[in-house]
Amino acid sequence: MESKLSDYLSDLVSINSINPDLSSEGQGEYEIAQYVASHFNKLGIDYKLDEVISERYNVSALLKGQDRSQILLMNGHLDTVGAEGIEKPFLIRKDGDRLYGRGTYDMLAGCAIQMCLAEYFKDNICPISLAFTFVCDEENKSIGMEHLVKSFIPSLPSTPFLGIFMEPTEGMIGICHKGYNWYKLKINGLAAHGSRPEEGVNAIFPLQYALAELSIINDSLSKKDPHPYLGHATLHPGKIDGGSAQSVIAAEATLYWERRTLPGEDQKLLDQELEQVITAVNEAPGNHKVSADQIFCRPPNQSDENHYIKMLSETIGQNSYKGMSYWADSALAAEVGIPSILYGPAGHGAHAIDEWVSESSMINCYKSLINFISNMEK
Repeated sequence: MESKLSDYLSDLVSINSINPDLSSEGQGEYEIAQYVASHFNKLGIDYKLDEVISERYNVSALLKGQDRSQILLMNGHLDTVGAEGIEKPFLIRKDGDRLYGRGTYDMLAGCAIQMCLAEYFKDNICPISLAFTFVCDEENKSIGMEHLVKSFIPSLPSTPFLGIFMEPTEGMIGICHKGYNWYKLKINGLAAHGSRPEEGVNAIFPLQYALAELSIINDSLSKKDPHPYLGHATLHPGKIDGGSAQSVIAAEATLYWERRTLPGEDQKLLDQELEQVITAVNEAPGNHKVSADQIFCRPPNQSDENHYIKMLSETIGQNSYKGMSYWADSALAAEVGIPSILYGPAGHGAHAIDEWVSESSMINCYKSLINFISNMEK
């Protein structure tokens, strides 16, 4: 069975599942979802191939164990980021313990582990029921996970006692991760000829006040007491648009920024930070107008240690937990009452051109999960 891990990973990587919202090379998850669905069909496990939106698909399956009311949720996302700059991104290249290819690390290895677990427990005693889930669009706005918590999870006989999201965690349990909020600030001025600036209102100059205020806020965040696993909250400007030509006084300018959030942070604090930026720009010299909004957000997640998390920790031989700086779909499962953690193999290069996953780490994760699930009856 262990050799099949690499085979399944190779098959998954060979299918272009680049998120079409992130790259022109993307074709969506339909083809890779069909492949995963065919796996469960061959195993004779009840599954569902769900169209979320056009060409964007989830796959979910339920293996009914001895205890049909005790359900473990496992999850992986099928989409990857773009493959620009990677030679042969859809072909696994093996170099010692490293398996290179787009999506190997983030996170098709986790999907391959799910497929092997399903195959193993189809043929061996499974003391609990296993909900296998594969979702689209985690790399962008998580429409796949949103769909899953509204459709598949409510259809289960009971709420899963734990969710294991198989993001790469270097073989440790990720007990928490950051969230993020996206903001947009728009400045309206008045266009004029570049030789006659007095006839216009430049919308770009006031951006310096917004950037200065963001820098002040970011600096203050770095001086607060750090989270024990996640460190400090952060923010950064991500994108600036503005102006129409070098010889024209800019009539519009837009600034976008991201705030990475910690478990327990109050939305009122985030709203206050936004107001600080708006005020700084409003008080800047000039007759410009300002508008700003929070345009998107995803919550952070932190699970308290419980019996099952401690059991998994003992199974993998870890006496400490890890915090993940990135966001994951686990937060959406936690919002519907499923304690959710991250656990997956080691590797390197998420979203980078040299992405690889450790084959031995992938095998260790697979074996650990078999032991964890098998020992549920004890």
